[in-house]
Amino acid sequence: MIKLILADDHAVVRKGLQLFIGYEDNLELVGEAADGEELLEVIKAKDADVLLLDLDMPKLNGITAIRKIKELKPNLKIIILTMHPEEIYGKTSYQMGASGYLIKNEEPKVLISAINKVYEGEKVFSDSVINARKRDKPIRLSLREIEVLKLLSTGKSNKDISEELEISDKTVSTYKLRLLNKIGAKSVVDLVNFSNSYPDILHRN
Repeated sequence: MIKLILADDHAVVRKGLQLFIGYEDNLELVGEAADGEELLEVIKAKDADVLLLDLDMPKLNGITAIRKIKELKPNLKIIILTMHPEEIYGKTSYQMGASGYLIKNEEPKVLISAINKVYEGEKVFSDSVINARKRDKPIRLSLREIEVLKLLSTGKSNKDISEELEISDKTVSTYKLRLLNKIGAKSVVDLVNFSNSYPDILHRN
């Protein structure tokens, strides 16, 4: 029997997944969570084999949660179940220790298959994500780019950053564009998730 924990802030999604899981004789749902903090408490209280994890959750987003989950339960297999395309968060999820990445509009049979594969030790990612780890060069940021990223990560606006660093708004926008290009991000939210996932990069000299 494969024991599952489900983390998603949408009750309708959780109910739908409960239904599909209930049809499978070898799957058992042992815990649910509607936000990141609740998830950590459920993981501490329940023994499970596989976690189905949404990335967009209140209180603690999925990417940040992966690191904490791995500290609590290193052997818990994690399948990301999200609406975000794999090319946005797939590589980061893989590098953080997730075992699979699925889009929510996949057929239920694809999810059930992924759960079984991950339980047996397989990785459920596209080849491009798995192979990217081998060919990607380290991301190198300048000291000024790191300063801007730090401030963006605390929620500061372009104007706030320009005043604190004594540079123009236009220069801040230029650094932000460089960061987006270097990291392969599409928005400031992606930059914040990146800094949360790789906090060490903010302390490089």
